[in-house]
Amino acid sequence: MDMSYQEKSILGSLLAMVVVYGYYFASVLHDARPEFDGGSLGSLVFAVVAIVVIEIVYHIVLALESKPEPKDERDILIDCKAYRNAYFLFATGAFLVMAWVIMAGLARDAAPTRIMVTPFLMVNAVLLVMVLAELMKFLTQLFYYRRGLR
Repeated sequence: MDMSYQEKSILGSLLAMVVVYGYYFASVLHDARPEFDGGSLGSLVFAVVAIVVIEIVYHIVLALESKPEPKDERDILIDCKAYRNAYFLFATGAFLVMAWVIMAGLARDAAPTRIMVTPFLMVNAVLLVMVLAELMKFLTQLFYYRRGLR
């Protein structure tokens, strides 16, 4: 499969995010800590730094290996469609996180239960929504590069 520079760039970024944030969320969900502590904060910082380092190294190697192509009108249209889809997913996810926080608060007030929405869970829920939106952007871009605009 012959891929353009943009497709290789997007695919590398997509894979890096899936691996790093997949590991991060798997470890956060596995530990199930309700509050921030040094370990969970360290994991978050490590995930962000790992993404930055992987992206920099990958794009340097990619630029040395193949010639970057200037963006044309088609690339700009693909970016616009990808950002639109990512924004819709992000807005929907943000709304769902807000609804979750409100419903958990109402459930806790109505009948004292163990339902707790902690700042740790809220931060991770928002981060998950942001990661999913970025993955949606990458997947949309790959889809339109492979299929073409219609």
